[in-house]
Amino acid sequence: MTNLKPVDVVIVGGGWTGLAMAKELATRSAVSILALERGNPRGLADYAMDMDELDYNIRLRMLQNIAEETITHRHSPSATAVPVRQYGSFHPGTGVGGAGEHWTGMSFRFMQDVFTMRSHLNQKHGAAHLSGDLAVQDWGITYEDLEPHYYYAEQMMGVSGKAGNLRGKLIDGGNTFESPRMHEYPTPPLKQAYASHLFDKAARNLGYHPYPTPAANLSENFTNPDGISRPACAYCGYCTRFGCMIGAKAQPTNTLLPVLRKHKSFELRTGSWVRRIVHENGRATGVQFTNANGEEFFQPAATVILASFTLNNVRLLYLSKIGTPYDPATRKGTLGRNLTHQVGGGARLFFDKPLNAFMGAGCLGMRISDYDGGNGLKGDDGLLRFGMLSSNSRGEQPIGAFGAIPPGSAKSNWGAEWKAASLEWRDRVSDL
Repeated sequence: MTNLKPVDVVIVGGGWTGLAMAKELATRSAVSILALERGNPRGLADYAMDMDELDYNIRLRMLQNIAEETITHRHSPSATAVPVRQYGSFHPGTGVGGAGEHWTGMSFRFMQDVFTMRSHLNQKHGAAHLSGDLAVQDWGITYEDLEPHYYYAEQMMGVSGKAGNLRGKLIDGGNTFESPRMHEYPTPPLKQAYASHLFDKAARNLGYHPYPTPAANLSENFTNPDGISRPACAYCGYCTRFGCMIGAKAQPTNTLLPVLRKHKSFELRTGSWVRRIVHENGRATGVQFTNANGEEFFQPAATVILASFTLNNVRLLYLSKIGTPYDPATRKGTLGRNLTHQVGGGARLFFDKPLNAFMGAGCLGMRISDYDGGNGLKGDDGLLRFGMLSSNSRGEQPIGAFGAIPPGSAKSNWGAEWKAASLEWRDRVSDL
C-alpha cells in the first residue's frame, strides 16, 4: 500500500453532496480538498452522443452495477440475507455527479412539520393514539433554519416553479400548502404539456389547488449567482436515467464542477474506490482506496467526509467498524437505523385524443398537495399522513412506454392482438 501526501479534507463521493461540500470549502477557505470518485469522468459532450433508451433507461447504464457490488436485504431478522439484484425506489449512480446526473430533477422543500415530526404527531393526535414503536424523531433543526439555504440551492440549480406561499401570502397557481418562502423561484414554471392542462382543469373543477412541479430543469436561459450559464429545456424527455444533453437539467457536472475547476486547492480523482475509513482513538485519520489498476493507497486527511449514496455510506461505516449497528430487537444503536426511501403508487389514464406524450421533461407535470402531510386528514381512521397527487409528462420513449393498453384490450400481453392494441393506444396514455 502506498502512502500519499496528506490533505486537509478528503471527500468520499463526487455527486451532489460531495461536490457541494467541496465548493463551499474551496470558495470559503484555503484548505486542500481531495474528492475520491470510483466512477469515470462525465460531461456534456458524453451525454450528447448517448441518448440510447435501451442502454440507459432499460439497462441502466448510469446506475451502480449491482452485478459487481450490491447490498443485501431480508424481510425479518431470522431470514437469510440475500443480494439485491433488481433496483426499486433507490437508484445509486456511478461516475462523476453520481445520482445527480441521472436524477429526474424534482426540487421540493420539506414542509415545516417534517422537521419536528415527533412533536407534531404527539401534539395533533396524542401519544396514547400513536404506535408504541413509532420511530420518527424531531430533526433538531427547523424549516426556518433551512429556508435561506433552500433558496441558496434553488438559485444554484435555477429551479423552475411558482411560489404558493410567499412570506405568508397565498398565491393561486403555486402550492398554497407549502411552508412560507421568502423569495419567488429563480425561474418561471416549465411550459405544461396537454396532459398537465387536463389535470389542472379537472383538479380545479373538484375544488383542489393544482400547481406546477418544481423542477431543476430550466424554463428559460439562466445564469446563477456563481456565473454558470445554462440553456432552457428542450422538452426532449431524456431526463430520468439520462444526463442532459444540453445542460438544461441541473447536475453536479454543470453547476458545481465548473466552479471547482477554478480552484487549485481542489482535486477530483476518479477511478478511486474507497474501501475503509482509517481511524484511531475515535478520530478518522484518512481513507484506504483502490485505483482503477487495483493498486492500494492510503490517503491521510485531517477531515473525512462521507458523501456517497446513503446505502453506500452506511456500508462503508460497517466495513470500517465505525458506529454501533442498529438492533431492531433492542432498538439500540444508530448505524443503519431508520433508513428509508421515497414511496409512490400510480394509476394510468386513457384518453380519446393524442397527448403528444413524446414531448416532456423528467419532472414536467402538475400536482396537488391538498392531502400532503396531514392536510385534509383527521387521523381518526389510522391514516396520519398522505402525500402529493400528480400528473407527469416525462416524455414517453419508444421502448419503455410501449404496451400500455386498457384492461381487456387484448387477451394476452404478447402477439398480434396485443401489438395492434399497443399501437392504437400509443399516444393516448398518461400516468398519475
